[in-house]
Formats: sequence, structure tokens, C-alpha cells
Amino acid sequence: MTIVRALYVSVFVGFIAVAHAADDSLLFEAPKLDGIEVDGNRADWTEAGLHIGLLTTVEGDVKPPADFDTSFWVGWDEGGLLLLLDVRDDDPVEAADIPAIATKDAVEIFVASGVGAVDYYQVAIAPGRTEEQDALRHHFSDFRNTEPKPPLEIEAARTITDTGYVLEVRLPWQNLAYTPGYGDEVGLQLFVNDVDDESRGFKVKFYPWRYDGGTYPYSFRMHRVRLAHKGGPDTLAKAVLKGGPAEPVTLEILAVEELAGSIVKAKAGGKTLGRGRFEAADGRARCTLTLTEYPDPSGDNAIALLVGRRQVGQTPIDGVGKARARALVDAAINFSPCVFRGNAFPKCEFDDPHEAEKLLGEYTIQQRFYDNEYNEVTAAEKPGRYGAVIDIVPAKGRPLRRFRTLLRLPDAAGGFGMWFFRPELSMTLPDAYGIAPDVLAEHFEDVKGYVWRAFTDSFKHDPQAGALMAALYHAEPTGSPVRQNERALALDRQWWVGLKRKIYGTDAMWPEPFVCPRPVEGPPAPVLRKGTEKEAGFKPGAAKRIDALLKDWAADSDQAFAVCVARNGVAILHEAYGERDGAPMTVTTKSWMASTTKLLSGILMWMCVDQGRVDLDDPVDKYLPALRDIEVEQPLTVHRLYTHTNGLWGHWGDDMNDLEEVVAGYYPYLNVGVEHVYNGTGYALGGKVIEAASGEAIPEFFLNHLLNPLGCPNTDAVDTNARSVSTPMDLAKIGQMLLNGGAYGDMRFFSEETMQKVMPAKLTGVLEAAEAAPEWGIGVVFALDAKGFSKRTFGHGAASAATFYVDPDNKLVVTMTRNSAGRNFGKYHDQFKALIMDNLVDPAPVETF
Repeated sequence: MTIVRALYVSVFVGFIAVAHAADDSLLFEAPKLDGIEVDGNRADWTEAGLHIGLLTTVEGDVKPPADFDTSFWVGWDEGGLLLLLDVRDDDPVEAADIPAIATKDAVEIFVASGVGAVDYYQVAIAPGRTEEQDALRHHFSDFRNTEPKPPLEIEAARTITDTGYVLEVRLPWQNLAYTPGYGDEVGLQLFVNDVDDESRGFKVKFYPWRYDGGTYPYSFRMHRVRLAHKGGPDTLAKAVLKGGPAEPVTLEILAVEELAGSIVKAKAGGKTLGRGRFEAADGRARCTLTLTEYPDPSGDNAIALLVGRRQVGQTPIDGVGKARARALVDAAINFSPCVFRGNAFPKCEFDDPHEAEKLLGEYTIQQRFYDNEYNEVTAAEKPGRYGAVIDIVPAKGRPLRRFRTLLRLPDAAGGFGMWFFRPELSMTLPDAYGIAPDVLAEHFEDVKGYVWRAFTDSFKHDPQAGALMAALYHAEPTGSPVRQNERALALDRQWWVGLKRKIYGTDAMWPEPFVCPRPVEGPPAPVLRKGTEKEAGFKPGAAKRIDALLKDWAADSDQAFAVCVARNGVAILHEAYGERDGAPMTVTTKSWMASTTKLLSGILMWMCVDQGRVDLDDPVDKYLPALRDIEVEQPLTVHRLYTHTNGLWGHWGDDMNDLEEVVAGYYPYLNVGVEHVYNGTGYALGGKVIEAASGEAIPEFFLNHLLNPLGCPNTDAVDTNARSVSTPMDLAKIGQMLLNGGAYGDMRFFSEETMQKVMPAKLTGVLEAAEAAPEWGIGVVFALDAKGFSKRTFGHGAASAATFYVDPDNKLVVTMTRNSAGRNFGKYHDQFKALIMDNLVDPAPVETF
């Protein structure tokens, strides 16, 4: 066995999140432990410590124990919070870069001075089990808000075992400027990651159950850990409530294997709600209890699971209605087929009618159909697109509405001839498939037959097939490659924007075309151009020095990238580095912008605000009638959509023509104005606001009002939050327009006053916990990682590691496009930023990051 012991000190500055306790945080009692030496040995813990014997994903999934399994113990002493983890992992895979530790096998620990507290931090720890990475390593992320901030420290040791590793940790109280005492509480999350080979990974978590998707390292989403004399009940089982109006409410329980054969009871409020027996299952124990009644949520906040008199677990009492509404967000309803022949419209039904009845009870489906010219029809009398408005009406409760696109084919599209049609195709397969190109060529008739069958089979069940085929049917040839607004699904989206404006009546609210940009009043604004270092305000030789560093970076990385550096409207460096897919990277090679897309789409909203089409403080239902007449605690406002205070989750819905209708079903359960939770769906809903107020679908709006006017031919922006691609010069032109306060040449996109209104500001008054409110703008944030740049530097980060900095004090625009951070990103990116700032002539005498 190998034992490593170390004391680490490190600091990393990150974003601050708003504090608010999760409604399903549970209370755990951790005992005070004396004589614990952090040496990676569990012997001095004996039977002490609060034992969490089972970790699952938030959804309740686990791997076979021989593959991956985790249990841990919690305690405390005067020195800090103590944790001991026993991790079984059959295949060690660890990240090479320290900042990327959490992306591979690792333990992530999040600690706060209380659930919902202002101060918290994360430490990710890699155990060091591979030949390349054989030492214990860590990385801090600092989310503390209170000053002064002492350096973050950790004491940790690990022991490598035959099946995995034992990790022992002491997290000093001084990290949180915290003086412990009996009865005090801290907040705790704990994630353990397992990445086998190149898989996306598997993450089990000590984390509150939630129905809103995703997990976040925020202090309000932690469990409560009370510092006690003795440990509270161990957790050997986990359960989740399920049920619907047409079925009983059940508890699905997963437990450690030692409980197999035991009788388990569920109790709350002094009542036994159900009982059953654990059965052995795949190295664990399982039981499903049918509850005799649903517990009163105004009483106990948790259902206790007992074996005899021993509590072995607990689960929060959360409304089944919330879980049901969440399930209906994902419930698929479609026409079969969506591409059809004949006058009669096909049948519409849920993909799983039985599950839909569980969720809704008895229901009926009502449909209205519109032809390509937006006329309501009762039959498909001619070939072409038809839009279906589907109303799902339950016997009790609010109706749901969904939209789908259908295509009626010409009559000639039927008959036996279609069976033998073979499309003209060319295709290659990945080398990793192990199929020789000559073999593929010799059997290509079989491949074409399969592709044709798969394509036509999609007509029966895939709603995108209806949208694709309808768009192709009505499209006209352009004689050139199509741009983003001419792609099939963008055309379908634009068609639905027109129909929704008609049926909701928003076409009468905003009948005039949207005009932007407008002429500049006064002299033209600077336009980005190539020029000399002297013109730009850089020291002589700056471009060569930066270029040399970037060449070294490319040689020491596995990712290609392209860069533009400009000051005072003059670009001194515009180059590409490395290779992508076997070809040299170029300055016109498009790269993934990921969440930098949020800034780009935020700019579209700035235009709408500037022209008075949209008011940020308006309730969203002014623009999206689907959200009207729904009782909610706090209404969604446009501002909340863009500042991650909307209660939504994930990055979904942008390409859903009925997103506002889908959100309407969950609206009463959104924690609006409570938490700052990073998501893309708020931006997607904001895109629907823009579409309603302008009559233009987002891909069309991007081109007409931002990309074409600025001359950005290599940027494709098809959504509001994650999927755009671009190049450094295109981004730099947008950055220069922002640096100019909304103007570029003789064009004005928005006023400087509007720009000030949408820039990052503390979200006081927007969130319940105003003292911990972060600074956030409408799609824009201060670039806290832009070390050395002025403190007014703004932009937006990206999962692709794209860089977009606009420094108004130094008149500086820096862009880097790439698809991933890749190897050694942290090492070279910091040097890149420092070299730029070191080479400025007369940098602004202002505060810097």
C-alpha cells in the first residue's frame, strides 16, 4: 500500500452564487472525533463518524459495486471538518491538468458555513492511482464572498487499495473564518466521479434530491450537517417519491446489500405510511413501498426509513405534483406518421399513453390544423406543410398545449416504387469502426438501402422529420450554400413564429418590422482594421512575442485555436495555430462558442430594449401569452430570464416551437427570484420573447441585425445559449462594436445608455438573499478570470474555453476560438493574458483583476 500525506495551500477566485436553502436539504448529525490523524488509514475512526453508506446519482442510478461504489464517514474536531471515503473503482482514469481534475476520477467536496450561506468553496481531489498521475493532487474553486479571505488549505492523505482507494481529509475551519461549536451547522455536498476510458463519466452525489434537473455547486443546494456530540442515524438507504393522479404514491428504495431480507417501514408525522421487505438485487437491496397516505408537507420535512427501530435513511417530502409536472415537461406527444399521404390528418398520441394517464389522469386530445398560409383547415386537401396545435385536456387541472409540424406528401409519393428507391449518397465511416473503405464501397448498395429505410421510418415517429421535410418541400433554390436562417429547421422555426403571433395576437401588438442597426448620429465609430503596433498602442515586437508564445502553446496542446488581439480598433495579431482533423487551423475555421452564445443573444435583447420593444422589468407573459393566468409566487420577468434567476434548469428548449407552452405546465413550481442557477433555458425563453416582439426567428434576427451588418460571414448562430460557431475576427468585430458603446462605423445597434442598463450589476432586489447576490448582466458578466485586465473587462465564458474579453479602460478586444481547452490550457492561457498586458503602451491606471 502507498500512503501520501500533504498539506496544501491554494487560492482560486470564481463566481459567487446567491444563498438560499434547497427545499429538500436534509439534516445529518456529525459527531466530534478526537485523536484523528489524517494519514489515509481508517483505523482511528473505529465505529465513529456519521456513515453515509450509499451514494447514487441524483436520479438514483448506481453501477455494479465491483465496478464503482462509494461510502463515506463525516465527523469534526477543533481543527476542521473530517471526511473518510472508501471508494471502489476498477479502472483508474485521471486528468493530467490540475484545473481539470474534476473531469476524471476525483472526489469533489463543497463546504459552506451553512446551507444558503454567503461563503463556500470547492476542492477537487484526484487520488493518484495511474502510472502518469501517481500523487494525490487537488484544486480549489473559491466562492467566498466575505473579506478578508484567508488562503484555502486542506490536509489530505490516501491509501491505494486492491479495489480502489481510501481518502482522508480535514478541511480547516479557518477556510470559512468559522469557529465551530456544538449545535452549529455547515453545508456539505460531495461528488465522487468515475470515468472509464473516454466515457462521459458517472457521478454519485451527497446532494439534495431535486426535480429540476442538473446539480450545482451552490450553497443553497447542500445538505445540513450539524456539529454534534454523537453521530446521527447513518444513511444506508435512499428513496424517491413517485406517483400520479391515476396511480398510488410509492417510495422506491435502494439500500446497501446487508439490508436484504429486512423489513423496512416509512414513517412521518408519527404515522407508518407503508412497509415492505428488501430484496437482494445486483449487490444491493431494493424495495418499493406503496404509501397508505401522502405525508403532510406542513409537518415533518422528511420521511424516515426504519429497519426495526434503527433509522437507515430519509427522503424529503416534496410535492408529487412537482414531480408530475416535471415528468410532463419530458412527455413526448407526436403524430404517427408526421409525414403522410391523403387528405386525412394522422392520429396524435403520447409516445407512452399509459404513463401519460398516470401523470394526467383521464384526458382528451384536441387538435387544430393550419396550412402553410396560416389558414385553419380540417383536412389536408393539398400537399405541403401543416401546423398542428394540440391541446391535451385532463379531466381535472389546466390543459397543456403542444405544437407539431406535419407534411402531406404528393399522391405520387406512394406505391411500390418507393420500396426500391435508392438515394444517391457518398459516405465514409470512422476508422475506429474497423470497416475497410473498399468493403464499404463494395457493399454500398446495402448501405443505401438501409439509409433509405431509416430515413423513411423516421416519418412514422420523429417530429423533426415532419419539420425537415416540410421546410424542404417549400424551400426555393438559392444557387449558393444556405446560411443559418435558410437551414431547414430554421425555416420551420420562422414559420411557427408567424403562426404563434397570429394565434396569440402578438402580431397586433408589434405590427411594424424591426429595424436595426440605425444610422449613427455624428461622426462614425471606429471600425476594426489591421494595423501597426504603434497605431494600436502596443510596444514594438508585441505581436511577435505573443505569436511565439501561441506557437509554443499549440506545440504543447492537443487542440487547435485561432486568435485576434486588437487595441484602439487596430488588430495587431490575427493568426491560427495547430491542426484540426488533420488539416492546419485557419482564421476562418469555425469553432464552437458554447456559452459565449449567451452574450451574442443577449445583444439581440439589448436591441429590443433600446427600441422599446421589450422592457426588462416586464413579466414575460406580456410577450408570451402561454404563461398568462397561472398562479405563481413570483412572476418571471425578462430580466430574470437572462440573469439565471428564473428557476429553470439545463440547456434545452431553444429549438422547441412550443417551449413557452412546455414551461407553462411547470411554471407554478419554478423558484423564480430565489436562486441564481446557471442555465440556458432562460435564454431560450428570452429568444421566444424576441421572436414574439419582432416577428423574426432567432437565426433570422441574428443575421439581419447583427452578423450581416457587422460583416461576420463565418459565424453561425442558430440558438440563444450554446450552439453558435465563430472565428476570432468575427467575434472581435462584435467586441469592437461593444467597445464603441453600441456603434460600428456609421451604424448604431443600441445606445450607450441602453448598454449601461444591461451591463453586470449586483442582483439586489432580484433575489431573496440580496446580501449574497452576484453581479450579472443581460448575457454579459465581468471577466473575473482576465487577470491583469481592468476590472471593467467583460465578456462571457464558454465550455469550449473560447476567450472573449472587452476591456473598455484599455480599449482592448481579445478573442480566441477553439473547440476545447485541451492539454495545458491553464498554463498557457495565463501567460497569454499576462503577455498582452505587459506589452501595452500606457495601460489605463485603473484597478485590475
